[in-house]
Amino acid sequence: MEVTFEHLDLPEYPSIPERLPKPAYSYRQDTGEYVGETTADPDQLVADNWLIPAQATLVPPPAMADGEAAVWSVDRWVIVQDVRGIKFLKSDGQAVQWADLGPMPDSLTDLPYPGEFHAWDGDSWKLDDKAELKSVTANALMKRDGLLAFATLRIAPLQDAVDIDDATASDIAMLKKWKQYRVALNRIEQQAEFPLNIEWPVVPS
Repeated sequence: MEVTFEHLDLPEYPSIPERLPKPAYSYRQDTGEYVGETTADPDQLVADNWLIPAQATLVPPPAMADGEAAVWSVDRWVIVQDVRGIKFLKSDGQAVQWADLGPMPDSLTDLPYPGEFHAWDGDSWKLDDKAELKSVTANALMKRDGLLAFATLRIAPLQDAVDIDDATASDIAMLKKWKQYRVALNRIEQQAEFPLNIEWPVVPS
């Protein structure tokens, strides 16, 4: 049997006026951080309804000052601290990349690490004079010991020549110079400005 629909009463849908897209505001899925503006297209079937993209809202974010970020939280924007960037560990001054929103932990500071021998005193970096002096002294004595060892190597064959009565006048003169040099090296700790300012003896030539 043939079925026709000419007598069926079909519902009439209301005419929906043409509308322009609305601005929408995108946020990151993981952090909720506002990332920029997009658009929401009008729903062609339902008046006053908009097709909002995923991770977006029609609610505009509030104004943000430097060091702040807007984060979408359930149904509203929340302003949080944004201090991301290079920070420094108070424990040893090591530079680290802080990548989280919100206040940074107390273990970090924005103040750049001035360098070796500085320690965090609660408010700023402070030079540890004793540690610096100890290190400078150790380095000076290490250099002295290296030069003493070199001088001893140069003295040995000259002294051998003297001991076996085979030394020339030049050998004897050079031996004296190297021994004077070695004595001077051994006395650098007696200098008034040691170890910060050392007058190193001149290598014999």
